[in-house]
Amino acid sequence: MTRMNTLRSGLLAGCGSSVGRAREWGAIASFAVLSPAFCAVPALAQSSESVAPAGSGDIIVTARKREESILKVPVVVSVVSGEKLETLHVTDVTDLPRLVPSLFLGANLLSIGPQVTLRGIGTSSSDPGVDQSVSLNIDGMSLGHGLAYASGMFDVGQVEVLKGPQALFYGKSSPGGVISIRTADPTDDFEVIARAGYEFEARAKRGELIVSGPLSDTLGARFATTYSKADGYFKNAAVPIVETGAQAGYKRESRPREFIARGTLRWEPTDRFSARLKFTHAYNKATHPEAPQLKYCPEPGQAFGVGPLAPVNPIPLIHYPCKLDRTVYNVYPDANSYSNGPLPNDGKPTLKSDQNYGTLELNYEIIPQIDLTSTTGYYHLKSSSLFGRTAAAAPFFAVTNNFSRREMTQELRLNSDFASPFNFTLGGFFQDGRMYDRVGFHRNLIYGFIPPTILNDDRATTVHIKTYSLFGQLRYKLTEQLEIAGGVRWTDETRRETVFDFQNNVDLTPTLPVPKINANNFSPEATITYTPTDDMTLFASYKKGYKSGSFKIAVPAVAGEDNSFGDEQVQGYEVGLKSRLLDRSLLLNFAFYDYYFKGLQVGGITPSNEGVPVIRTVNAGKARSYGVDLDFAYYPPGIEGLTLNAAIAWNRARYTELNNIGCYTNQTIAMGCVNFPNPLSLDAETGLPRFTAQELSGTQMVRAPEWSGNFGFTYEMPIGSGLRLQFSNNNQFSSKYPTFPAVGVPNDSDNQKGFIKVDANVTLKGAEDRWEIALIGRNIGEKITASTCYTNNGAGQNFLGGNNAGGVTASAAGLPETGCYTDAGRQIWIRLTWRPFN
Repeated sequence: MTRMNTLRSGLLAGCGSSVGRAREWGAIASFAVLSPAFCAVPALAQSSESVAPAGSGDIIVTARKREESILKVPVVVSVVSGEKLETLHVTDVTDLPRLVPSLFLGANLLSIGPQVTLRGIGTSSSDPGVDQSVSLNIDGMSLGHGLAYASGMFDVGQVEVLKGPQALFYGKSSPGGVISIRTADPTDDFEVIARAGYEFEARAKRGELIVSGPLSDTLGARFATTYSKADGYFKNAAVPIVETGAQAGYKRESRPREFIARGTLRWEPTDRFSARLKFTHAYNKATHPEAPQLKYCPEPGQAFGVGPLAPVNPIPLIHYPCKLDRTVYNVYPDANSYSNGPLPNDGKPTLKSDQNYGTLELNYEIIPQIDLTSTTGYYHLKSSSLFGRTAAAAPFFAVTNNFSRREMTQELRLNSDFASPFNFTLGGFFQDGRMYDRVGFHRNLIYGFIPPTILNDDRATTVHIKTYSLFGQLRYKLTEQLEIAGGVRWTDETRRETVFDFQNNVDLTPTLPVPKINANNFSPEATITYTPTDDMTLFASYKKGYKSGSFKIAVPAVAGEDNSFGDEQVQGYEVGLKSRLLDRSLLLNFAFYDYYFKGLQVGGITPSNEGVPVIRTVNAGKARSYGVDLDFAYYPPGIEGLTLNAAIAWNRARYTELNNIGCYTNQTIAMGCVNFPNPLSLDAETGLPRFTAQELSGTQMVRAPEWSGNFGFTYEMPIGSGLRLQFSNNNQFSSKYPTFPAVGVPNDSDNQKGFIKVDANVTLKGAEDRWEIALIGRNIGEKITASTCYTNNGAGQNFLGGNNAGGVTASAAGLPETGCYTDAGRQIWIRLTWRPFN
């Protein structure tokens, strides 16, 4: 409010129309169309999306929890507008890496959800108890759990991707950055938007409906809903060996279903007070949403025999091409062939989630220069899942998972906007949260050689979270062009763990050596901003941030086990330039950053003593991430309607000290299993203790390519009778990067090779945007990639010779295969939009 209201009014006047007549695109319609820049400028910073013609205005962002021009804010931020999201059919947060360099999201199984990495910093642990290092902020509420990213990004006005630590204004769980989403608000005029689309590759259908407008002079409302379903992009060619307890899978995967509904009320009874209430319900269901495939198989001819199953012996472990493509081989467990059965969902591996979340934002102008903002947040997630798949014979084990997470948050924030050189931001934050994770292991009863004692578990972990935080920033203008700012956030967080064993009806909490952890952290930040002209800003900043420790809950603790891990901390600096050149027809931005991490929370999958893979999370010793972000957008003065854009990121992210990630199955000394010998486990060949951990110091961080970026264009032209034709193209590229922390993996299969993915579309728009028809192609070259992979020994480890990791030679089980959770393939959409009241 205050001076920003005056700025907003001036920008609106420059638009030449009322807010109600400023039209964003269909189902991602945005009330954030507040200026010519918003009408046509998705970004002015490190994402270099299409922007408005020269001299048309500016974009307003909330990177520092107050409205500021993106050109003036000393933060490296990529902004993607609703218009760009619509043009490229971005309907999920997992689509954003196509538009933001150095941002990657990897799929994962069960209730873990997508794993987010920004500038090489992210969570690699396959554990729902580990918060993301890149926080998701929806309408002012910060969320750290992976499944929150899987909820559809629907009816969005603007997305801001803040790079680097953001502890001062966004708190914990943001050492890598923040993805901030502001959903659309009610419009001043009545509006109805209907949209329907069909995708040919996955046989997907999607419908959207938005109704928005005023209920009175002071109250506006908006309701938006969407439903989609698909058969799936991947074709399942597996043939089950039913004698092993397997059943046939669906012919197509992953058969996603999604329903989202959101309601918004905005009340402005006076010029000094406003309230905004938002509530969203999101339901998702899919079979094998992680799209598992084997990428590389060093010993494809392996097989095993089970006497009672003749004449199907020997049973092949692998009998199909091990490569990432559109054909998968997945059979499902028979629901009645497993212990503690029957399995849910008739044995079909499925993930279902229900998410309900909302915010209440109250803004009050105490005096003309001081605003008070209250943001109350609520989030509740419930998910259930079943995992268990192989290519032909039934899996040895199936895993069931029931997970829930509840968050209640409250933030109070005081912002000043004095005409004097001195200004401030002060605030406080409180969080009350709870996680519940119940994991059940079900043994295949047909395989008589599996001892009943192995993973015959049904345990649940509950983690209670209490967080208190205070923060403040002082800003002082030495001159009209030079500002210095300093601030700090203090955070105190306590997490308590309880574990219950349902199998034996025993509370294991009294046996836990560390049932409670506490973090007390100060995260300072200092910036200097120099604005020599209205079209240029230079800045430098020093920041510290952290992510609190937690408990490993993917496999609940046993009696006497310490499953806690510590905080993740970061400090470093960045410098940047933001500019508008050539009479504002060229937007050019540059940033250099250098950050040091300690206690980085890193995950790995290692075999237990019984030879069964176990998920572990550890605190890495140290890491460093430094690099350059560069982008531009150019509007050729002589070609109206054409925008050229490009963004490139060079990033060098390395584990400078990491020596405690467990060895994978049969990883020998020569392959890098050289740390922490176990005197209780001797190598049969040498008689010496076997090593238990890899040496990963100096290796490239997970999902951290040295080069990544995007480039493309948008061109719109009139074709008569009020019709317009728009062409758009976006190309995402990346160099090679690791998909999990490991060394010595056969055939370098732990790395995703460099790639380029091409998007292209054409849209015909009717007069006054009353209707449009779009043909949209995504990844039209059908480049299938994977951002999350793992090693897996299909030979059964102990069943065919056991695990000799850390020894001189591998056991008879041989080297492990590399499996991956694949990213989306090609999509070809035809989409119709109707706005009857335009």
